[in-house]
Amino acid sequence: MYGLMMAGVPSLNTWSSIYCCAEKAVIQAELFRIRAGLGLDPDTGEDQFPVISLQYFASYREMMYTQSFPAVVKIGSAHAGMGKMQVNDHHQFEDFRTVLAMTNNEYCTAEPFILADYDLRIQKIGNNYRVFRRTSTNGSWKTNTGTSWLEPIELTPKYKLWADEVSRMFGGMDILTVDVIHEAATGREYILEVNGTSSGLAPNFSAEDNAHIRQLVVDRLNMKVAAVGACSGSARAAEENAAKAETEEAVAATSSRKFESHK
Repeated sequence: MYGLMMAGVPSLNTWSSIYCCAEKAVIQAELFRIRAGLGLDPDTGEDQFPVISLQYFASYREMMYTQSFPAVVKIGSAHAGMGKMQVNDHHQFEDFRTVLAMTNNEYCTAEPFILADYDLRIQKIGNNYRVFRRTSTNGSWKTNTGTSWLEPIELTPKYKLWADEVSRMFGGMDILTVDVIHEAATGREYILEVNGTSSGLAPNFSAEDNAHIRQLVVDRLNMKVAAVGACSGSARAAEENAAKAETEEAVAATSSRKFESHK
């Protein structure tokens, strides 16, 4: 990736976004920034961009959790359900802290456990949107792992707003997914995380979505080629104008000398 960045090779998602999306803490900080920028919904008084509340601990030494139990703790930038566990009280939290101490000084985050009946994945590829409702069928509290039922649902203005806001992160993301959890008891939705080019495609829609990605690549290449052609054309026009000006100056100088000799 560094070599491609140094060579100036273009990409769909900016290289900055690809680099930043490799670190969960950086993504989370950007989500908090979006939440603060959008503020509260004037009608409901709730966050327009409801990122789940969590705490960050630079290492096991700083772990002083002040939110409710049960909680979910996540180590570093682990994904796909790895490096994540549920702790029910401060005794288990202390046990987890001693385990974290055995890692290579990894950071971790902790957030209140939300009992969910399903989660959502909002997908954006260019100007194409999809929303899926994902319901676990294996009984695991990790709704994004194991066997689950995937169902496409309607794109609402709220979901589109969330995807559009995320697409502006780190200079621009053409390919992204937003993972949302739906609380069973209250019906509230909380944004858990964001994925960039690492987003997987739903099997039943992968052929169509891959076609959207291919078209994005073609369009981006055409834009680059057109820009290069325009620059080349401008350069040629400038050279021709310069040559024409030199010729006119030479003709004018010759005419002046002839006029002087006649005098």
